[in-house]
Amino acid sequence: MWRVIVTFVVVVLIIYLSYLASKYIGKGLSRSSSSTYMRLVDQITLGQDRHAAIVQVGSKFLLIGVTAGQIQVLTELTEEELLPLGPGPEDDEKMPLDFRAIMEKLGNMGNKRR
Repeated sequence: MWRVIVTFVVVVLIIYLSYLASKYIGKGLSRSSSSTYMRLVDQITLGQDRHAAIVQVGSKFLLIGVTAGQIQVLTELTEEELLPLGPGPEDDEKMPLDFRAIMEKLGNMGNKRR
């Protein structure tokens, strides 16, 4: 009986430590990707190790191609040429989900089925 209790406590401890790790890792990633003079506006994966991205540098928008071996400026865009093709992040209010939010969302899915 005591083995079951110890196993349960260990599992709960692992889940709690996973929550803490995801919380602090997520905060660290968002801090490291901030910049004063440029920002990533949007990006799309085109294949394995191939991306197209729009980067804002000051008042300029650059469409760049990114592969494993190089980064190349494809063209310069104007702000008028940037047309949203779907709902933007501000519409969905997308924030990096932490472990607690994911678990709450999963818990709510079980309640809807009943």
